[in-house]
Amino acid sequence: MKHARSGAFTLLSLALAGSPALAQDQPAQKPGFFRQLGDSLKDAGERMVGAKPRSGSRIQAGPLYTPIDGAGRINGLYKNEDHQAAQMGRLDWPRVALTYKEWGASLPCWTVEARIWTSATASTTETFQACADAPLTIRDDLGEEAELNDNARAKATTDLMVGLRVRPGKPNTGDQRTSGPNPPREPFNFTTSRDGVAEQARKIALSAAWISGYLRAEDLYPGPSGILTPFRDTRVWIGGFDSNGNRDK
Repeated sequence: MKHARSGAFTLLSLALAGSPALAQDQPAQKPGFFRQLGDSLKDAGERMVGAKPRSGSRIQAGPLYTPIDGAGRINGLYKNEDHQAAQMGRLDWPRVALTYKEWGASLPCWTVEARIWTSATASTTETFQACADAPLTIRDDLGEEAELNDNARAKATTDLMVGLRVRPGKPNTGDQRTSGPNPPREPFNFTTSRDGVAEQARKIALSAAWISGYLRAEDLYPGPSGILTPFRDTRVWIGGFDSNGNRDK
């Protein structure tokens, strides 16, 4: 067991602690926030690193992405771009406004309309379904499938998304949420009187971010100093909720 913990992916707590002392204990390793899945997701609950297993509940949560109309436009949208340049605010397009067409705190999968802007005047839309707790997976350096664990997911939907702000001087719509072309001042942070809706909305946004390649694994672990580099790309945001789409009524 000791040997397994010293592999390429170590405990998520190292990734989240932000402590240089902890990072220096294992200087040659990337702080881990994955669990290895092996050949399938069937036994993923038993293999989770850094969080209590869910006994397969996430496996039953539904697929990460199901296209409905305009298929494939958001899938891999940001995959091949210069991610570092995006984090430095050097890339303005494409932008994506997520409007929730069917939603609810108790609804595991939401219907989302993504308006994809390629310039200030040109946009297309895609409608798809995304599930809040679907596995977020990558191929690791060994070619094996790994899943983002619960603590890393929580890091993304709380610290990263809630803390994200549009850079000073960049166009934004303030506190107003629209379908674009400009984002609100706080892309993913909003308040609601409905219990659980904001949290679920950010989980769905995380699924969309993962589908598009907007948010990547490297955005969730610290560099050699042990400090997590702030996520600064504000080209994706929650644009609003369809008033007829509430399924918690």
